[in-house]
Amino acid sequence: EIARNAGADEVVVYARQPFDKDQSKALAEQFKAAAGPNGFDIIYDTVGGDYSEPAVRSIAWEGRFLVVGFPAGIAKLPLNLTLLKSCDVCGVFWGAFAAREPERNRANIAELFELYAAGKIKPVISGSYPLEKGGDAIAMLGNREAVGKLVVTI
Repeated sequence: EIARNAGADEVVVYARQPFDKDQSKALAEQFKAAAGPNGFDIIYDTVGGDYSEPAVRSIAWEGRFLVVGFPAGIAKLPLNLTLLKSCDVCGVFWGAFAAREPERNRANIAELFELYAAGKIKPVISGSYPLEKGGDAIAMLGNREAVGKLVVTI
């Protein structure tokens, strides 16, 4: 619901890993159905694990697969998929970018604040916790109960 309210055309609610071969194939089919006949131009993967291969199987010709995180584990991708799709796999490591290119990072952050001030982006905040209850916020993340951001106030 939150994804749709933010403008998503399609939403796939997927099962928890680990997946066997048939489950992985079924998830790839769900992703392909959501992507449409041409596939996804960009895949922003913040999850990793068994979810990455089905996502790559749904990518468009010359699409971009952005590796952002892997809380579900480090994915093992059959590299023949990148050949068959002529796609790019790109690591997106914000911490290293910020350290290596501080001026570009500052410019990006400034642009985000401008977009926020103009009302063009609005982060979803599903809960706010005082510092002494910060452990409750972490538990919500671990239990996959958080939707959007959780804020811990000092």
